[in-house]
Amino acid sequence: MGKLAFVFAGQGSQYINMGLDFLDHQEKLFQFERQANTILGYNTRERIASDDGSIHETQYTQPLVLLSTIYAYETLQSLGIYPDGVCGFSLGEYAALYASKVFSFDEIIKLVSSRASIMHDETKKHPGAMAAILGLSSDVVDNICQEIGDGVYAANYNSPQQTVISGTEEAILRAIEEAKHRGAKRAMKLQVSGAFHSPLMMEASTRFEGVLHDVQPRQPMVPIYLNTTARKANLESLKKEMIKQISSPVRFVEAINEMKKDGFTHFIEVGPGAVLSGLIRKIDGDLHVINCDHYTDIETVKGWLKEHGFIK
Repeated sequence: MGKLAFVFAGQGSQYINMGLDFLDHQEKLFQFERQANTILGYNTRERIASDDGSIHETQYTQPLVLLSTIYAYETLQSLGIYPDGVCGFSLGEYAALYASKVFSFDEIIKLVSSRASIMHDETKKHPGAMAAILGLSSDVVDNICQEIGDGVYAANYNSPQQTVISGTEEAILRAIEEAKHRGAKRAMKLQVSGAFHSPLMMEASTRFEGVLHDVQPRQPMVPIYLNTTARKANLESLKKEMIKQISSPVRFVEAINEMKKDGFTHFIEVGPGAVLSGLIRKIDGDLHVINCDHYTDIETVKGWLKEHGFIK
């Protein structure tokens, strides 16, 4: 039997009412809700349930996706389901940091609240865009970015045939046309407010460094595979990688392959959506994947874990 990993998605996986069904069934989660309300300064349940569009604004999206993910994670923990390792995608890395006990609940909510505010501010100062390129290898997409030059960068290595690019509006549009010319199945702009995971976010990284100055991470209780290195986190360099993550590409393909090399065979995507589950299957069809998005998924996950020998 191989190892079990939890993976956590990030911004873009949000939807109205995400995670609230876990609150309805797990009274112990109320303490997390109350703490989050106090730290964030607003009623998180009302914000998650609202259809006013604010759930899609970075300063709200990031803490609310994290909170909803923690609701799902804590429910799995209460059933005695524990991972051998964790990995998160962009914002999801903070859920992984929480799951590996590097930061407490209060600490992780405060960090993500600060990160979200900083990134929101920087997108106003330095507007940008992102686009998904499907059907071309990452090498080809890297080559397109290099040919266009400063202004467009590979941001997310999602799967062997899916790469997200980030940069200025003009450079992104040029890259989309070039990708289509080279045979991309799809090349489309994403509905995001900035050029995340690119050098255009360097000022955000610098500002976040100040936030982390007095923060003391703890030794991970289980391995956490980082976006910037695709390798297991090292406590001594962790804060440096957290700073870099905002303006560096997410090396998700490399991270999953590294986890496979380290013996991970089964993956549970925890929290809103099922995007990562699909990406992992595209990275390696031999890996076993399931997602836990709703409370009703719990019994299915338990059956899956029993079938694969992780619980009796």
